[in-house]
This record gives sequence, structure tokens and C-alpha cells, in this order.
Amino acid sequence: MIGTLSHILDSGDRLTIILSFLAFLYFVCLFILRCTVKEKKIFPRVWMAMCFIPLLGSLIHIFVFSFGSAFLYVVPFYISIYIPSILTALLPLLARKRLVYIIGAGVSIAVCFVLALSSLYSSKVANYSGKSLSDAYISLCDYLEENYVLSEWKKIDYEKLKKEGLAKIKEAEKERDKEKYYDAIFTLVESFHDGHAGVDFYGTDYNYIVEKIKSFNDYGICLLTLDDGTTIAVNVEKSLEIESGDVITMWDGVPVEEAIESVRIPIIEGTLQNEKIQKTFYLSGVGDSDVEVTYINSDGEEKTVTLTKIEGNFTRALSTFGVFVSSRNEEYVCKMIDNGIGYLRVTSEETNEIADIFAYITGNHTFAREKFRDDLRVLKRNGMNRLIIDIRNNSGGYEEVATALVSLFAKEKMYAFSLGVKNGGELKAVDDRYVMADGEFSDLDILVLTGMRCGSAGDGLSLYLSRLENVTVAGLSDPSGINQEVGGYVYMPENVVVAFPTGLILDSEGNPNIDIDDTRESRNPVDIKIPLDKEAALKIFDGIDYALDWAVDYLNGNN
Repeated sequence: MIGTLSHILDSGDRLTIILSFLAFLYFVCLFILRCTVKEKKIFPRVWMAMCFIPLLGSLIHIFVFSFGSAFLYVVPFYISIYIPSILTALLPLLARKRLVYIIGAGVSIAVCFVLALSSLYSSKVANYSGKSLSDAYISLCDYLEENYVLSEWKKIDYEKLKKEGLAKIKEAEKERDKEKYYDAIFTLVESFHDGHAGVDFYGTDYNYIVEKIKSFNDYGICLLTLDDGTTIAVNVEKSLEIESGDVITMWDGVPVEEAIESVRIPIIEGTLQNEKIQKTFYLSGVGDSDVEVTYINSDGEEKTVTLTKIEGNFTRALSTFGVFVSSRNEEYVCKMIDNGIGYLRVTSEETNEIADIFAYITGNHTFAREKFRDDLRVLKRNGMNRLIIDIRNNSGGYEEVATALVSLFAKEKMYAFSLGVKNGGELKAVDDRYVMADGEFSDLDILVLTGMRCGSAGDGLSLYLSRLENVTVAGLSDPSGINQEVGGYVYMPENVVVAFPTGLILDSEGNPNIDIDDTRESRNPVDIKIPLDKEAALKIFDGIDYALDWAVDYLNGNN
């Protein structure tokens, strides 16, 4: 419990936590003081003056931490400080009638206490929205260097980033070019190669990332690179000469391999493998009104054709990518799909907020474990002796939900991860977390389907399952390579907000759990890479869930 608390304090805004609990204790003290002191001449006025001290402190806090164009978006992060200060200032109004005072103050104490507890999960927030672009950028770099938990792990050169970014920022200021400013911020965050880090916008419908995506075009085809290194056309417009499966050799006069490498995608991918997959999809939208494409058709003939931009935007490539990663609106699913094969689709590690937070504190998620147990028992009664766990689009959540599920398949207690703290550049584990040895379903042969859109606690679930003898993890790609806890936000001028992880999740060696380092190689690779040849690709884009069919065949002994 002490280790968890130290982790929480290290991950969140320590000043906000301290001030929130002080506001609660101050309110309680004033309440008790008013009830016990009987002096009627001087004391009431002194006591009333004391009631306004927290409000004055909050006004100072607002000026220091909340002032700027992001004011309305930053203030909610500090309600655990501001609301108690307002309630404290209202105490004299309640004191006119004893019964009203007792009831009102009692309710206020409860509110202040709940807010103080909520502050334990506060985010680390910095507000530079009132500064100039250059000053805000320097402050952003300094703040990230101190608070981004993977700065040392990824060997980020902040001085270089500061120098290069500042040059762009100064140009943006001189030319009054917001796009250059946005690009400088994105370039900084992009260099982290961390799917938990990102650039967003507040108070405006404009979004730099969305606009960059819209700048790509639709030429009637999409691209996919196969295991043998060839790049083929997929999801091709029927009116075109090129057909799905044709091999692309040149894109706009450049060898396709070089063209893929030159693409700058407007999203952040962690591993080099996953980034290349994205670059290939985005290459299909690179060009002007026309683009020249050289390809080899099914007869082995090399041809060159000029493709014209189709009206519309980049939706073809985005929807094609969604098919590749099996992106669905489907939520949690537990059913039988084949003779003796059960299917469990887990899209996140979340149950309900109270149960999840309690499990986060204790390390044991009884509610989640029993929910999974009940559903798996139903499948067992229906003849399940093998199981597919599908986490291809798992968005994450609480690691404790992941370990609760894994415990049902584990015969022995197993180390999972550690909560950590960062002291300077030193990373230290403060609370080890385990997979319990429940083992009710340890007799099952299990195939886990994962992929590049499985991240955070989903990435953790993939890792913990892979440690079991009866489990095989497979996918068309490795998972995202991210596992640290989110919780940092920096508000910048021109409606920009930068998000980044602040809570440390460590492995048994004291290194960040799963997250890639500066080599950008996956630290949580699949056991089996599902083969991706031309036949498989055509199946995927013909509406067939190729990876799921492969998993069924694998469990049936046909692969």
C-alpha cells in the first residue's frame, strides 16, 4: 500500500495533492474552532477573516497556474483546491443558524474529503498558454525533460530538440505562420516514438493532425507490403487498370521502397515495424493532382499508369488500414465460434471505475476475475477445450484487469510488473504486482491474437499471457510497444495541448515495462508472425477475417 501511494504521488501533481488535503484539513479545523471557541467579541471577526484565506490562496494559484488562453481547460484540474476554498468562504453564511451550520458544514466536509481523495489521481499539468510561442516552447522542453518518464530510457536529446524546434518557432513568429508552429510541436512529440504521447487541440475545431491526414489524396488504390518485401495494390477502384494484388515497383518515379521510407505519417508509431506498415498505407495518398505508378500485373507485364486524384479525401486508405488491423465497433465478446473453440474478445482493461480504482490500489481485481470466470464457465459447459483471446484492438486500461484474466489460466503465481517512481534519472520499483495462481482454465490451449493497435494495458495482457506454457501469441504485427501510465498535459499558446505518460510501470529488471527504447525494436514481439502473402492480403480485403481463420486453423492443428 505504501509503495502504491508513493507511485501515485510520483505520477500525479504532488502540489495539487498537498494543497487539496490542506484545504480539507483547514476546513475541518475552522469548523471545529467555530464550535468550541465561545468568545463573542473579537473571535467571530477573526474567524471570518480566516475563512477567506483559502479563497485568497486559490486566486493566487489561479494567477500562477491557470492564467492564459487555456484557463477554462486548466481550471478543472484544480477543482479539488478551488471548490474547498469556496466552501470555506461560505462557512460564515452557514454559521448564522446552528442546525444549518452543522448540516451544511458536514456536507461540505464530505465534499472536501472526496475531492482530496480524487486529487491522488491528479494529472501533471503545466500551463504556458499565456507565454509567447518561443518562451512556451522552451518551457515545454524543460517540463518534458523533467516529467516525461521515458526521457532517459529513450535517450532523448532535449538540447538538440530545443535548438531545432526553437528555430522553427522563431520563423513561425516572424512569418505569423501557425502551421510552422504546430509542426515544431508535433516534431518534438513525434521524436518520442511513444503512442501514449500526442498533440491535441483545445477550444477550437481545428486539429493539425486531422488537417495533415486530409492533405493526403485518394488515387483509387491502397498499398500493403508483404512478408517477402513486395508492395502490392489493395482495395483498388474497379474502374482502374491496376488490379488488387498487382505489384507496385515505382511511385511517382521513385522506387517504392525509397518512397515508403520518405513518407512522414501524421501519427505517432512506436516500433519501426509498425511505422513502416503505416508509411505504406500513407504512401498511397502522396502526390499532386496526378501520380505516376509503375506496377507488374498478374501476367508479369510491367506497366506505368497515371492515376488522377479522386474527389474526396483519405478515407479509402484509413478504412483499408482499419480492415487490416481488424478495427470494429464490437465491444467485449464471449462466444463459441468453432467445434470446441471459444472466442473471447477483450477491447479494453476496464470494468467499472470504483472496482478498477480499488484494484489499482490493492493489486487484486476480484470483480474482473469473477466476470471472466463466469463467462468462460459458460463456454466450458458448451464444450470449449481451446480458446482464442482476441486483443487486436485493445485500447488499454488497468493492468489489474489484465492480470485478473491471466490468473485464470496460470497454475503458479507469476510476477507481472512493478509500479515505479522516478528520482532524478533513477527508476525504482516500489510495488511488485503478480498474476495469482487460480488456474481454473489452465487445461486450455490458448491462441492470443494481437496487433499494432493493441497497446497500453492491452500490450501488458499480451505479455503476461505469453509467459504461460499453454499460450501462443500471434499477429500480423507486434503490439504497439507502450505500457506506461498516461497523465501529463502541457497547455500551449494557439490552442495546443501536449499529452505524455507520467506513471512508471517497470519490468523485473527495473526497466520500463514493454515500452521501446531508442532502437525502436519491439520488446513484446509475437510468438508467431501470421504469414502475410498475396493470397492472405486479398482475403483480408475481401471481407474475410484472415487472422481469426488462421487462429482457428492453428488450434485445429492445420497450420
